[in-house]
Amino acid sequence: MEKKSVEKILGEISQKWFYTEPLLFSVLSGHTLLKNDGLSIPMRTGKMCIEFSEEILEKFSSTQIEEYLKVESLRILFMHPYSRKPHNAQNSILAMASDAVINQLYKISVPLRGVEYLKRMAGTFATFPDMSFEEWYKFILDMVKESRGGEGVGFSIADMGAFEESSELWEENEDAQKNIQSQIQKADADEGWGSLGGNTRRELKSSSDFSFDYRRALNRFRENIVSANRRLTRMRPSRRYGFKAMGSRYERKADILIAVDSSGSIQEESFSHFYTAIKNIFFLGIIEKIDLIFFDVNLKNTHAVRFTKNIKLSEIKGKGGTNFQCAIDFFEEHQSEYSGMIIFTDGEGEMPKIVSQKNILWILDTRQSYEKNRHWIEKIGQCAASYLPF
Repeated sequence: MEKKSVEKILGEISQKWFYTEPLLFSVLSGHTLLKNDGLSIPMRTGKMCIEFSEEILEKFSSTQIEEYLKVESLRILFMHPYSRKPHNAQNSILAMASDAVINQLYKISVPLRGVEYLKRMAGTFATFPDMSFEEWYKFILDMVKESRGGEGVGFSIADMGAFEESSELWEENEDAQKNIQSQIQKADADEGWGSLGGNTRRELKSSSDFSFDYRRALNRFRENIVSANRRLTRMRPSRRYGFKAMGSRYERKADILIAVDSSGSIQEESFSHFYTAIKNIFFLGIIEKIDLIFFDVNLKNTHAVRFTKNIKLSEIKGKGGTNFQCAIDFFEEHQSEYSGMIIFTDGEGEMPKIVSQKNILWILDTRQSYEKNRHWIEKIGQCAASYLPF
């Protein structure tokens, strides 16, 4: 019996998914399957394509080929190939982080290089932590740096090349993100999840909301504070055009102040989400430093605290009411030190008076809090509102 070609197997998988995996099929329909025997890895995604190496895949069974295709489809659904990259991102680490996220949500039956690397490093941590894509990126980046490029931990130049190759086509694409969001929303409305389990479904819905509200708000905030850091470069007017032709440059780095609502109305779960979100802000790549203040009816700390990964937010939890004005007053007194401010809160408190014209982003703990409070927030000062979709 003649062995089926890889292209024929992929075609049969696509036909099967039309009936059994509506969401995964929608991913395939929006991407072009391209044969690329120059690859040293089975498959990769990006630029609206799913590239595959027939030479490598023909060594695997039809079931294994389907598993590789499912992994790459999940990578697309999590938007890893199309999201904004961190400043000076290392593509190899992004690829490993993507493998780790998929592994923690989906039972993998084929080897993923990123997961295999982490397993070799398992002696440095007891269990695989449950983290976001951004957190995995920073976690693995720190681990690789500490190991001096991987010497002695089974991390080779060949591994690095494969990881680089895996994410070589990745670039930010807002149209692709919007399309993926629509596909996820349709799957949720039609119960068209197929075989994807509950944890994967929840994460996909969360990441979809996260990308199109929370991250979009952070991107706007970033653009605003970078724009505010414009510096003129011409000291004298042009003889021909006067001051209209003056040059400018933008300081790409910025310092921000984050105010965390530690009042009694904030649930422990929300506090944990605040901490996760603050860590993820480093992923934007334009933050030089992050200072923290905590408040309920008063400031919990009279001096801002520099954010570190080891800070324990739970130890600063308060029990009182909420007074936004004390946080705003601190920011306005020290506004020369910061390009902008972010407030994490549930929004339960009186509307403060804001004099400063610097950008303030309010991030609410839930969508319900956001819908309840966003209207008054957006009426004051240079304020915008978003929410954490956890």
